[in-house]
Amino acid sequence: MTEHTPVLIVGAGPIGLALAGDLALRGTASLLIERGDGGITQPKMDMVGVRTMEFARRWGIADWIRSTPYPRDYPQDNVYLESLTGFEFGRERIPGKDAEPKPVQSPEKRERCPQDMFDPVMQRFVRQFPAATLSYSTELTSFEEGADHVTATLRDVATGETRTVTCDYLVGADGGASFVRQIAGIKMTGTPVLTHTVNIIFRTADLPSLHDKGRAYRFIFIGPEGTWLTIVAINGADRWRMSIVGTDEKRKFSESEIRELIVRAVGREFDFEIESVMPWVRRELLADSYGTKRVYITGDAAHLMSPTGGFGMNTGMGDAVDLSWKLDGTLKGWGGPGLLASYEIERRPVARNRAPT
Repeated sequence: MTEHTPVLIVGAGPIGLALAGDLALRGTASLLIERGDGGITQPKMDMVGVRTMEFARRWGIADWIRSTPYPRDYPQDNVYLESLTGFEFGRERIPGKDAEPKPVQSPEKRERCPQDMFDPVMQRFVRQFPAATLSYSTELTSFEEGADHVTATLRDVATGETRTVTCDYLVGADGGASFVRQIAGIKMTGTPVLTHTVNIIFRTADLPSLHDKGRAYRFIFIGPEGTWLTIVAINGADRWRMSIVGTDEKRKFSESEIRELIVRAVGREFDFEIESVMPWVRRELLADSYGTKRVYITGDAAHLMSPTGGFGMNTGMGDAVDLSWKLDGTLKGWGGPGLLASYEIERRPVARNRAPT
């Protein structure tokens, strides 16, 4: 027997989770699927913006975000330097999260919460609502849009079994390579490649003890070739993200080359463990459309921008909340025929006008 859900959401990253949770808070059911297992090995974002924290305040989870393990007294300085044991060119001093003041226009302030801490908070938020069904290791393999519903085929990644689900609306929150966007025939316009970058997560017991630069959120390394590397404090303790600043030409780095770059950045030999390596492409792309009559896209599926500052995720959270109340109103019958059309009208300019970072 074919199952039915009012809203089928594809992709359980922060944006898909926000959409499912916000719909459930309004009393509208959804099925949220994710082909992965929900684990995060490479946090893609770590800054939760002011507007996103305002959403979290309304959802009742702002304190959950503030209480994640990232130390609230950890300095957020940006340091420009030759190496950690070399010359420091300059420093932008930014206080830790407890000391940073709230902006005058909001009861909330931005929070440092890496995705491997943020996603579990959002999962907890969604799972408290019976109206939201969260299904990991489940992928969308096809869908067909009809006049009054969408028919989708889902596949269990572990067993290979498939099932058919119908929905009133389907939403792709499935990232930059969005399957939903592709099948819906929506193109993207912009710059496909700004840089080819490589992120490396490495672990070392006490990096600050190896140098005299103190604790800081971001170290920006400058050499004869210009800015060539950054190192960011992932958890304010023993995990660090090193980003090799690339160009528009793709290049593969061996493990020995990566280790040499880490040692060059620190300026001395030391013990460390490489946890993961993730090549990625910095892009600046915007979907030509945000959806059809019954199929919509949101988050990175709709817009791709530099992740610096968390603009991609935080823009997507605004997408999710805007689409949520419009889906809810349409499904409950109080939204007029033009309500869902206003989603693209309101949200696409926000992504279009984001300044490159």
